[in-house]
Amino acid sequence: MNKVKNIKINSVVLLLFLVITISMIYPLAATGRIAAQVDWLFHAVRVEQIYRNLSEGSLFTYIATSTFQSTGVGSFLFYPVIFIYPWAWLRFITTPVVAYYIWVGLFMFMTFVISYFSMLSFSKGKYLRSFIFALLYTLAPYRLYLGPASFVVGEYIASTFIPLAFLGFYHIICGDKRKWYWLTIGMTLLAYSHMLSILLISEIFTVLLLVALFTGKFDLKRSKYLLISAIATVILALPVIIPLLTDYFGKGITATYPGVGMIQNLGEVFTTSLSNTATSSSIGIVLLLVLLSGWRWIKQDSLEVPLYILAICLTLISTAIFPWKSFNGSFLALLQLPYRYLIYVVLLTAILGSRIIVELLTKYGALKTNWRRAMTILALLLVSLISYYGSISNLSDRLANTAKNKETIIKPLKADEQAILYAGILTNKNYQAQFDYWAQTGEVDYFPTKTLKKNHFLEYIIMDWDKAYRTNKDVYSIISGVTRINGQEMHIKPYASANALQYQVELARKSKVDLPVVHYAHTAVTVDGKPAAYQNSKRNTVQLDLEKGKHTVIVGYLPSKVFFIGTKIALIGWGLLLIWIICQTCYFKRKN
Repeated sequence: MNKVKNIKINSVVLLLFLVITISMIYPLAATGRIAAQVDWLFHAVRVEQIYRNLSEGSLFTYIATSTFQSTGVGSFLFYPVIFIYPWAWLRFITTPVVAYYIWVGLFMFMTFVISYFSMLSFSKGKYLRSFIFALLYTLAPYRLYLGPASFVVGEYIASTFIPLAFLGFYHIICGDKRKWYWLTIGMTLLAYSHMLSILLISEIFTVLLLVALFTGKFDLKRSKYLLISAIATVILALPVIIPLLTDYFGKGITATYPGVGMIQNLGEVFTTSLSNTATSSSIGIVLLLVLLSGWRWIKQDSLEVPLYILAICLTLISTAIFPWKSFNGSFLALLQLPYRYLIYVVLLTAILGSRIIVELLTKYGALKTNWRRAMTILALLLVSLISYYGSISNLSDRLANTAKNKETIIKPLKADEQAILYAGILTNKNYQAQFDYWAQTGEVDYFPTKTLKKNHFLEYIIMDWDKAYRTNKDVYSIISGVTRINGQEMHIKPYASANALQYQVELARKSKVDLPVVHYAHTAVTVDGKPAAYQNSKRNTVQLDLEKGKHTVIVGYLPSKVFFIGTKIALIGWGLLLIWIICQTCYFKRKN
């Protein structure tokens, strides 16, 4: 009977999550518009390249050929792409705008489900608390900022799996150690989403582990499960790790600008949280109240004490109270944006807040009868929807005002025009026009460090993007598609195909040909159908010595054999892990 009851309750909960997801996403999709800004183009371009390559029958995408100004940049090698493939696949069955919103909705729904079942395991089967936790976490303004409001795609995807990683860590430290695999699954999915999130969550786990050790709550016998989980994570994450080892680390490639920037004041966290708007400094009014008054509700001698203290510390660290400028030369500079810690504040306060809300509802009789319980759940859903629409009101306004202000609609560039896409409205009609623009962020991520030069990054930091691109002559020439033949500049438009750029070069004499294509350790070049060696030009692009005459030059990327071996090992690893989980679950069910 308990099994039947569990299935019924969980089925109803999943149905409610589906309904609320559709209710949130459909009105946005129905506008037929996307309010592009900041990080949007970087990710939209990556999806577009994957979509075009899939159209050619190529499953893997390694370098940009028909996008990112055909520079051959390896954003696909070093910034995980697995979870944006569904977005690209959706392009085959629906319009670009609808495909994006369905993709956002899929991850919204997944976050509801994962956070619900994670709390269900953590709370030992408390359905209502798990339901409320899922609402608090998924619909927190900061998480909405990552997703539909500001297109911080990598972190938006990663936030889906953070509760799962925390659940696994909890089970290893003081829960059911036989469920160590949830940490492996959670951390691997984070690696498939956003590598920096692995660093951030590892910092937090390290702090919690030290606390558990010093307080005597961590049995060292459990450490073997932590080690097993770590080894299994590395094996499953090999497809992401190997390109970094073979083509990035120690290869003179820069991901993005160094240093910590965009530091916000603690006052901003309070004011924007009170307004409940989806910004980079808002955890929302409910979670802010939990943060401020949580000390009154904490159960002494419980896990809630370190979690609550950690939430306060992370809130302070995410602001200017912490002397971030003093750490610009350290590994902490990899963080770039301190407010990234707020997603963990959201998680920790939602854990505590879900218990507080259930206790208050119980205290005031809202759960006494099935009728009251049902009405309470519907009220929670309604309040959550109202809160959601209030949080994304800025986005809704931008989408609604398009008819009044047609200047916001993105226009196609002229043949010789160059511009950065800062913000604007996209529709299905002008969707392709955006790909002729330079991306405000990410256009030259994963370029050679020597090409970018220090001064270029200083321009990034002061946010003068146009100046950053144009004052660096090497960067400007590459993204402008300038080929240099014996030092003379000209434009040769390449033919772009999946992971390859083909140039037709006609020479009056033997010449040095410097193509506007950045290269990596496994870049491969052929001349007239034969493999050819290439040199590193002064601007760190592909340079060839070619004889007089007409030549077909193809610049592509061929991954190392280790990459394919690692991918097969990871797939086998997933299969074995699944089999092990099923066998273990069945064994303990029979035993009990």
